[in-house]
Amino acid sequence: MASKDYLRLCEEAQRKKLNLAKKQEQQIKQIYNDMYKNLSKKLKKVNPGTLTERYLEELQKELAKEIKSIHNKVEKIVKKNIDTSINLANNVQLDFFMQINEQYSLNMKDTFLSMFSKIPKAAMDEILHGTAYKDRKGLSERIWQYTKKFDKDIDYIISEGIANKKTTYEIAKDLEIYVNPKASKPWEWSNVYPNASEKVDYNAQRLARTAINHAFQQAQKRSCEKNPYVTGIRWVSAGIHGRTCPTCSDRDDQLFKVNEVPLDHPNGLCTTIPEIPMSLEEIGIELRAWRYGASNLKLDKWFDEYGEDFL
Repeated sequence: MASKDYLRLCEEAQRKKLNLAKKQEQQIKQIYNDMYKNLSKKLKKVNPGTLTERYLEELQKELAKEIKSIHNKVEKIVKKNIDTSINLANNVQLDFFMQINEQYSLNMKDTFLSMFSKIPKAAMDEILHGTAYKDRKGLSERIWQYTKKFDKDIDYIISEGIANKKTTYEIAKDLEIYVNPKASKPWEWSNVYPNASEKVDYNAQRLARTAINHAFQQAQKRSCEKNPYVTGIRWVSAGIHGRTCPTCSDRDDQLFKVNEVPLDHPNGLCTTIPEIPMSLEEIGIELRAWRYGASNLKLDKWFDEYGEDFL
């Protein structure tokens, strides 16, 4: 059955997307870890008893400069991974049609290549410029938002440290704890700074995971719109106890119209699988017959709607 061949392509794309997300997580964590190492190296060279408030001011400026650099590095990584994720989703449709083209001698290779060639850029623009979202916020603006949160946390730690009569060195060490992406915050630290982020890279990781997931979904949706054999996109909830929200539970196993499937929420773990009920043989025979002159209203409509993409 084509559904099995198609499902295999979908599952392979999902597996690669998950691996991409894991790789990206390590890439971002390394960026923050480099910042932590730089700060630790500086603190090892100073005399704890000689640090002044001026030192904290300089340290604050340095961290502000560092987070701007991190902002640029994270954005570069996420953009690259968005592009990869988009192509993973788009290639499911392209590979499926190319397989049929080869097996049934349709002589439509250039047609299919042309039809799906514009989708990656369109999906990329929707994520980068925010047109896929109600708030219309693009990637750069979302990264800037978590950069502001970092700056606020630094200000907060310094002011709370002073209010708790900590020494300059103790506050500097608390900042070191804050920027360490690997360590859990000790109870004493969290008690003094309850409003600071527990994980310095959390917002960046959340944004990055969401971006590649939404990019995949947008490309999946756009490419499925050009596949006349996709009857809908089925929602498969992650079903993880304590992690799956009521909305995702309600969506589980629902078959959405291609242009109506919603984006997963931030940090979402659910999967969307396009459905093709016809067998590969049925599709191949139908396409071949239409290709060589047989009447087919469904494929005629498909050509009328997307024919310009064939040129």
